Amino acid sequence: MKRNYPRTYRSRRPLKIAFTILLSLVIAAVVLTVSLFFGLRQYVVYDQEGNLHLEIPWLEEDTTD
Repeated sequence: MKRNYPRTYRSRRPLKIAFTILLSLVIAAVVLTVSLFFGLRQYVVYDQEGNLHLEIPWLEEDTTD
């Protein structure tokens, strides 16, 4: 037997789920960006011309031949 009641709350549910997922992805991206900024700022170096670049020790090539 089928019930005949309005489905007002169920019609907005997919939009709420999509908004929650989108909001959590944005928050995760912001947290990742801020943590990378503060984690990698110790490796930021200015060269002789005044240019800014990263010198990350575990990514440098070993040229001691």
